Amino acid sequence: MKLNLTRTFWIRTATIALILVFSVFLFFIGKQHTVLVDNKAVTVNGVELKALQLVEVEVNTLGSMELAARDRDKFDVTGQKHKVTVIYTDANWEEHTIVRTFRIPLMQDMVMILLPALVANPEGDQSLWLENYELPTYAMTAPAEEPVVTDDLAVLVEI
Repeated sequence: MKLNLTRTFWIRTATIALILVFSVFLFFIGKQHTVLVDNKAVTVNGVELKALQLVEVEVNTLGSMELAARDRDKFDVTGQKHKVTVIYTDANWEEHTIVRTFRIPLMQDMVMILLPALVANPEGDQSLWLENYELPTYAMTAPAEEPVVTDDLAVLVEI
């Protein structure tokens, strides 16, 4: 059997390759992630960092939100590269703005931004203030239901 390499064959092969490349591209830019923003006390490299009293956070251009101490909220984002903007007031009533970009690894669904760690070291590596978040195991497992035993001869007795 001889393979006939005609012009039609090459056009079909190029079309299939183009569709595959385009689908991989769409997968990368369309992958949705959840970014949790956490303003709780945290320990980084053995140093205890306190939560900020009030902080305003914006991820990409999804709108800003204010977080008090011990608050956590989320942003749903698509794509791999994002920008976080943090605006806070220090103890001397001076307003500071921190803008950082970060990349989310492809197969991670949820990441958490630790705001006290970001504010303490704004120029540090993203691994200091961005961590992978795994749901607790008790939140993912449904409680086992007990079987209901019925007895046709049981009588409701009130005392």
